[in-house]
Amino acid sequence: MQNYELAFHLNPNLEEAKAVEIKQNIEEILIQNGGVITFSSNPAKIRLSYLINHMGNSYFGYTQFGLPNKESLSHINDQLKLKPEILRYLVIKMPSESEKKQAALKQMKLREKAGKRTTAKTKAPAPVNKELDKQLEDIIGNL
Repeated sequence: MQNYELAFHLNPNLEEAKAVEIKQNIEEILIQNGGVITFSSNPAKIRLSYLINHMGNSYFGYTQFGLPNKESLSHINDQLKLKPEILRYLVIKMPSESEKKQAALKQMKLREKAGKRTTAKTKAPAPVNKELDKQLEDIIGNL
């Protein structure tokens, strides 16, 4: 099962109860298409950084869910596009537990390599230049 997150902006002219009802409708669409909801937040009114459909505010909410197959995702997109109350939405793929573990192991290996490189550089002794040392002693002695 692949995990996804659906973030959405709803029309700010709705009543808060209606925004929650639309969120529940969105969750029903996910469930009807085989989705399993793992987390959901109620939409909250926010100020937008830029206008969406000439509106400076929106109700923003998000839902995390799992889907057994990718084909369901296109059906969900088609159904969400038909909802006029949704100003914008975005579905992103979330990393699975195995992908998170692989990424963590990769980071650990990279840190170990970087650590070995820095310790190898600091342990190497500086080359001794006897002529340069003698010239420096002569200059210091003449002071």
